[in-house]
Parts: sequence; C-alpha cells; structure tokens
Amino acid sequence: MGATSGGGTYDHGYGIILTKRLKQFIIHADAIYSFPLERKIDNIKTQYARYLNYDFGIEYFLPEGFNLMLEFNGFLQGDKEEDGEKIPASNINYLATAVGIGWSNEKIQTLFAYQRILNGTNTDANDSLVLTFVYNF
Repeated sequence: MGATSGGGTYDHGYGIILTKRLKQFIIHADAIYSFPLERKIDNIKTQYARYLNYDFGIEYFLPEGFNLMLEFNGFLQGDKEEDGEKIPASNINYLATAVGIGWSNEKIQTLFAYQRILNGTNTDANDSLVLTFVYNF
C-alpha cells in the first residue's frame, strides 16, 4: 500500500483491513502505517514523520437494502524535520466521526453521511457532508 504526498513522492505504507459480519451488523477496522520519503520543498530537505491512519466502523442493516453507519477515523503523525532539524509542534493528529445512511443492491452502493472532526492538533476543524456512489460492473 502507499500514497503520494502533495509533492508527488511515494510514501510506503503497510496495513491491515478486518471485516466481521454479526447478524445484522458488519464491523470494519483498518490501520495503515506509512513511511514518508525525504523530499525537497522550496529547496529545503524535508522529512515528514511516519504516520498512522486508523478507522473503525459499524453498519446496521435495515430492510429494503438500507443501512445505518457509524465510523471513526484517526490520523497520528509526529513532527517533521527540515534540513535535519525537528520542527516543534508540526505534528498532525485528529479523530473524526461520521454518521450516515446508505442503500445498496447487487450493482449499486450509496452512502450519505455527516462527518465532523472531534479533536485534533494542527488540523482543520471541518464539518462535511459526504455522498458516495459506487457502481459494480
């Protein structure tokens, strides 16, 4: 697994995704630990700290293909370094939650949710409405 940063470099990441069905519930959990590569930003050697993304979600299934969802998303990253010096208070940490309602069948999955940052350091406090649509073919 991996992700590209805004500077276009590749961060190596390794994770696990777990899903368990318990009658009318599905429980999801995942964690991805990533290792950013050093990059130059405005000609300054920059090393972002390793970071952890983690999620925990639960879905409750209703009749007619509907479901309710509750999810928690977290992100933890230490201080970055510029030209070998640690930059104090440059860490990023947050915990967000989302609640929503979805509908799905064999071909389509939809979700409409409200997402809010519960707490964080060096992150934006956003309220978001999220709409996803997936078509399986």
